[in-house]
Amino acid sequence: MSFEIATWHDTWNSTGLDNLAQGKVPLHYASRYNLAFGVFVLGANGYTIDLNGQYAGQILNQIRMQAPGVLIYAGTDPGGTGLSATVADNRQNNNRSTGNIVTYLQNQGLNGIAIDAEEDGMGDVAELVTQLGPSFKAAGLGIAVSAPWPSNGPVALYGEAAVEAINQHVDAVELQDYSSESTPTDAMVWIHAGIQTDILMGGVCTENSNVQTSLEDTADWTLYALKNQLRGMFSWRLDNDHGLHDQEEDVDPTFTGAKTIYDTVQGNGGEAFAKGG
Repeated sequence: MSFEIATWHDTWNSTGLDNLAQGKVPLHYASRYNLAFGVFVLGANGYTIDLNGQYAGQILNQIRMQAPGVLIYAGTDPGGTGLSATVADNRQNNNRSTGNIVTYLQNQGLNGIAIDAEEDGMGDVAELVTQLGPSFKAAGLGIAVSAPWPSNGPVALYGEAAVEAINQHVDAVELQDYSSESTPTDAMVWIHAGIQTDILMGGVCTENSNVQTSLEDTADWTLYALKNQLRGMFSWRLDNDHGLHDQEEDVDPTFTGAKTIYDTVQGNGGEAFAKGG
């Protein structure tokens, strides 16, 4: 069976870039990378997305060079910068911002977008994916939604239109289970709400923090996702995975969280895959 493994990578830390450039990062542990973070910005003719982290271009190039078969998505910032304005501009101007976003992703050699709205713009996510969906599909681009506090369910997070919009236009929903209950609990909330099982991805936190997922739970939740035919698992985030120096970002990561997901998948009949929209 095919099973998607996704993770995030920062674009603001030179240590993370150095680790990549020195070949220290096991990029084979994931089949999709979300780059954190891009923002929706106003240009001369509507909005687009911009990966404006200081090292975004270099990190994108390193991942593409070292792991040419993986998918790389532009992640949006949790603050929702420019998201609602992008939706409004599309609504008023014949979806022109969608065209800008498609062009940006194609020009950067990116494979899609991962929408991580946790503050402003959450109420506009369903309309945004509806605006993006047809053009993204035509261009072979993917759409992921990274859902915070997933035990609340799709309607509470994104509004009444969420279930239909997600099922029709979204390739993957990354359940941030580490901010909530667990993959087994949260996935059932979304399934009972009407979200297709093969869209859902369980989620673990691998960086050192008060919401870090234990390695035992990481393995158990991955096994649940495999046995219940979820799309896959994702982690936040590879560059900072179980570092040896408390919460110093990107300093001596051990990658044991990502390894646990990968080994669990490989040991239970799964095969990590890269799949476009």
